[in-house]
Amino acid sequence: MGRLFMWAKTRPAQWALLAALVACYPLSLVLPLAWGREAGILESLQVLVLLSGFVWAVVVFVRLRPERTAMLALWTAPVWLLLAGRELSWGRAWRAVPGFDAAGRALPPEPLWFQPLVWPGAALLIAWLVYSAWHYRIDEVVRVAFVRSAPWLLLFVALGAAVGSTCAEGHMSCHIDLVASRAQVFEELVELLAYVALCSLQAVVLRQRVPALRPRHEHAVDARAKEVR
Repeated sequence: MGRLFMWAKTRPAQWALLAALVACYPLSLVLPLAWGREAGILESLQVLVLLSGFVWAVVVFVRLRPERTAMLALWTAPVWLLLAGRELSWGRAWRAVPGFDAAGRALPPEPLWFQPLVWPGAALLIAWLVYSAWHYRIDEVVRVAFVRSAPWLLLFVALGAAVGSTCAEGHMSCHIDLVASRAQVFEELVELLAYVALCSLQAVVLRQRVPALRPRHEHAVDARAKEVR
């Protein structure tokens, strides 16, 4: 019990995020329905948080390179952009719907010229992320962060919000007892909270200072020096 009180005392912001996660359901019942629409207030806030995470990562990379913490920041930067692109439907969220069909249903906007390149580009980027994670051993930065700070509460909030968003979309055989319009507000709320939790998690991890990997030829030189001694 004493450890729980210590967590509450030293991590008030993380506990506030957990309280906000619990409050998402009742808030979704009273917030304006327009807030949950495509390119609405909540989605715009999500994009703002994602772009803030991107800028933060770039700043850390510029300040700390060539440390492995900087390489982790460089690794996370494009992830934020991928998430922002997803929320904006790769630009379609900014385009007005051109009209309606004979049945009165809204016609989707025509795809933008670059959209056929989105998924191949995303696949190449993910391949680079996997390679760089292995090459620079950026998992070491994450390990050190969890040993020193253990931001499990942030991970729990992000995971809980992701599950809530999935349930609001009607997946995982979930039933949250909300009409479709209210479920959309709930979905956008918990997604906003998930991105805030991830941005906070990035802040915790990128506070760690882990030296850069030494090039292989330097290791060979050190080995030969030891042999000489």
